[in-house]
Amino acid sequence: MQPLKKEKVNTEFITAHKNAKTNYHFVLWYGAERTILVKHEPYQYALPTLPPARWLYLSSIGSGTEKYHEDIADYLAKNPSVKFAFQPGTFQIKLGTEKLKGLYERAEVLFVNREEAERITSSVSLRETPPSREELKSPFQGGARRAGDVKTLLTNLHALGPKIVCVTDGPKGAYMADERGAYFMPPYPDPKPPVERTGAGDAFAATFVSYLALGKTPLEALHLAPINSAYVVQDIGAQRGLLSREALEQYLASAPADYQPRKI
Repeated sequence: MQPLKKEKVNTEFITAHKNAKTNYHFVLWYGAERTILVKHEPYQYALPTLPPARWLYLSSIGSGTEKYHEDIADYLAKNPSVKFAFQPGTFQIKLGTEKLKGLYERAEVLFVNREEAERITSSVSLRETPPSREELKSPFQGGARRAGDVKTLLTNLHALGPKIVCVTDGPKGAYMADERGAYFMPPYPDPKPPVERTGAGDAFAATFVSYLALGKTPLEALHLAPINSAYVVQDIGAQRGLLSREALEQYLASAPADYQPRKI
């Protein structure tokens, strides 16, 4: 737990399972891209007695944790002041939205990448007609057809209940939808070619939630989240490239003029 203590993370509610194997995630690394093979070990998960928190953040957990997810949903139902961030992993997506209905409906913000969004909403091809001449002139990377498809994904995810939905699309940028509309956010310019992309989505989500917790608006958080993604891919692994709050805000201050969200 030394790395957590070094970063001044409270370890009061962390449980160590003695004589149990640790989880292993195998990263297949090719160029800047990677595929992660996830191996979750079976643990006895139990939600501790928690006071009402400001935020609860739930990410990837392995199989055999259905009851644990129910306990989290119960906690959220009993503590309506707690804001909930949900970044589902492979097992949670496989469970389906009906079994995790209470979590999707309760989410203040939901984070998924484009492929995960398609699996969650069972979307394969959201549009069959070819793009028009006007659409081909779109400023969005990938064209308006791609932006239009993602907007449909955002709408379908929003229908599950989250107040804010974020869909990341790797080096192509990210999308966000809230009560005011849907937005495309271009990627922050790479300071140099990326080393590998492990942790880019996690860095985006954690930064976004952190700034919401600091009182920033979703659009303000959307300006800052891609910066951490841009820098975490400059090193190996999901932690080495992460930036401090001061560095994030300095990089935002020096961002190019076109580094702005665009309504879609």
